[in-house]
Amino acid sequence: MSAEERLYSLAAQLKMLEAYLNDLTAREATIVRFIQDSRLAIDAIRGLDTKEGEGDELHTLMPIGVGVYTHARISTKDKLLVSVGSGVAIEKGRDDAIAYIESRVKELENALISLSNQKQELQMRIESVRGEMNSIMQRMQSQERQRG
Repeated sequence: MSAEERLYSLAAQLKMLEAYLNDLTAREATIVRFIQDSRLAIDAIRGLDTKEGEGDELHTLMPIGVGVYTHARISTKDKLLVSVGSGVAIEKGRDDAIAYIESRVKELENALISLSNQKQELQMRIESVRGEMNSIMQRMQSQERQRG
């Protein structure tokens, strides 16, 4: 394979690696958002406790879409519906719901660590390919100078 062919091959490989890196970065951002949402949900569940003398219902605003809210009453004695995937939701008590969400957060944090490691390896590979491309280009330039 000639130096020029190798350079084209490395350029294609670099483009593919950079696209994969962008995909990993997008996945990482999605996981971070899920973790943040999960922590907010835990805080919201803990905030459902009513203080003595306030009654059994909690008055709040509920989003119904496109920035529109409606007044709602939440019975703090009710259980929560927790989505477990595939369109299935299970009724759980507050403590069980929090424990479930916290376990999901741990899973997401592990996935985030894994993605971070993959990104580091990929970045090292990208730098290696770039280094090899620069080396080939320098050799090609020095050969052209020797000819010219």
